[in-house]
Amino acid sequence: MAGLIWISDRDPGIRAFFADVMPEAEVLAPDELTARFALGQRPDALIVDGTQLLELPPEQRASVLALRRVLICTGMLLASMPLNLVSGPGIAVLAKPFCVEDLEAAIDWLRGAPTAQLDVSVPMAAFLDRPRRPRRRQPAH
Repeated sequence: MAGLIWISDRDPGIRAFFADVMPEAEVLAPDELTARFALGQRPDALIVDGTQLLELPPEQRASVLALRRVLICTGMLLASMPLNLVSGPGIAVLAKPFCVEDLEAAIDWLRGAPTAQLDVSVPMAAFLDRPRRPRRRQPAH
């Protein structure tokens, strides 16, 4: 999927991180996201913080969920999020903290890469919220 991708998170560090790994995306502070939706502007895909999404006015939240692809990055437990926010073919959840493999899969999905390597019978939200492999610690120098 080629198109306009927006990134919005309440944490400036997360916004900066995603800006580094997705230079083609436009980074918006939460108030900028709200203002753009109020003006009727829409991206093709959006990365948004889960709490930020829950705090949007209902009509803006509905507009977000109607986008082609929405990646919800959240520290909230998937089970604690309203089902209507985390279900649907255009919605995926990336649990914070996330590992490199999950991040790569999420970005590929967001960009519209073919998902042939994924088990498409499993909802994307479940795939992205699966248990992670332990990370190896780098030895201190």
